[in-house]
Amino acid sequence: MKSSKRKICQAITLVISALGASVAMAQTAPSLIGGGSSLVAPTIGTEISAFPAADGTISYYSVGSGKGQTAFLNNDPSQFNSGTVTVTGTVDFANSDAPLSSAQISAYTSTGGLGVTNGPLIQIPYIVTPIAIPLVNAPTGTGPALPNSTTPTVALSDDDLCGIFSGKLTDWNQVVNPDNGSVYSATSKPITVIYRADNSGTTDLTTAHLQQVCHTTSFVRNGVTVAANSNITFTESQNFAGEFTGGVPSNFRSATGSGGVAAALLALSGAGVGYLSPDYTNTFLAPSSSPAKTNNLSVASLRNDFTGTDIVPTYQNATTAIGTAKAPSAQLTAKNPANWVPAVSNPTTGYPIAGTSQIIVSQCYANPGSNSPSPAAAVVDFLTQHYSSSNAATLHGNGFDSVPSGFLTAINNDFLSNASTWNLNIGNTTGCSGKVGR
Repeated sequence: MKSSKRKICQAITLVISALGASVAMAQTAPSLIGGGSSLVAPTIGTEISAFPAADGTISYYSVGSGKGQTAFLNNDPSQFNSGTVTVTGTVDFANSDAPLSSAQISAYTSTGGLGVTNGPLIQIPYIVTPIAIPLVNAPTGTGPALPNSTTPTVALSDDDLCGIFSGKLTDWNQVVNPDNGSVYSATSKPITVIYRADNSGTTDLTTAHLQQVCHTTSFVRNGVTVAANSNITFTESQNFAGEFTGGVPSNFRSATGSGGVAAALLALSGAGVGYLSPDYTNTFLAPSSSPAKTNNLSVASLRNDFTGTDIVPTYQNATTAIGTAKAPSAQLTAKNPANWVPAVSNPTTGYPIAGTSQIIVSQCYANPGSNSPSPAAAVVDFLTQHYSSSNAATLHGNGFDSVPSGFLTAINNDFLSNASTWNLNIGNTTGCSGKVGR
């Protein structure tokens, strides 16, 4: 049973039958292939199940954001291979909680990149998510309870996070409760840190925050000396182990995928700390998520240093952190995929570790023939379903929120239609002129 669950977490392949569609559509319905983020895998699984059969079939492989990006940028479906599963065909989309870098975007669009023949790539926010800090065998907390719970959470400050995830703090008798200034334990309770072994967007969102708040030397702020809170200087990265040039601390353990991190935490006999999206933690945060129901992990509340309050990792508090981030409002800026990812690595309000997970698609897809429905149309239909207000229950049930309304409007106007008249939309004949398509 455990092996079966692990396979489901690591490689979700959901195919919707075309039975019941018209004969013409059933014979030629597009078959879309995508993969990447394990964070959004349970949500995409539910969305694929609701996708109309007449629109085609969709397969999604949960292999991590890094492999998802590589698969799309190189049209390399082998990145989705797992065990005895061999994936072939065209990579139509990818999901990644880490934004594509400027270098990745440039390489794709420059000579030698697939964008030259396939057409521009589109990167847009898919969901808003907090990154929770799950705990096992943790001390008694004094922070706010999760929704529908009466149990106080363990509150952690940025100093606590920096100390734990850099290896500076290795025991609960060193971790200070920001609510009362006292250490959490009078006796030794060693902490094991579980981190992602694979290139991970969840890691990217976590290290983006740590980069902003961790420091290896003391400094003076407002006349007060602030002590060093970290053993290392963090940089935003998908590769957690790569943060440690001298080697990962001895109390750290690696695991692959979100499901792997949850399983490793649950297998610990002593205290453990990790980082996960809400759909792999508990049903207080993600009431509809199967992994959350299985794992039932406690999570910490995090002190927002700007407001001085402890914040729990709900989707509402993640959306508050996103705040007033705005979508590109001019054609030139909208054409750049890098401009569609809100930057909120150290928000002044709301939950401190929050951001968006992105979906990456092509503007142009190969024409399957005059009598066949277009993969471009299927991608548009799937995204239209996802961004519909009727999908909010699915997102909330997995601990996520819809992207801000300004982004929703811009996505619909720029990419799902051509209401903006900028010819950026998926399948646009002008934008795809001279392109073979994906």
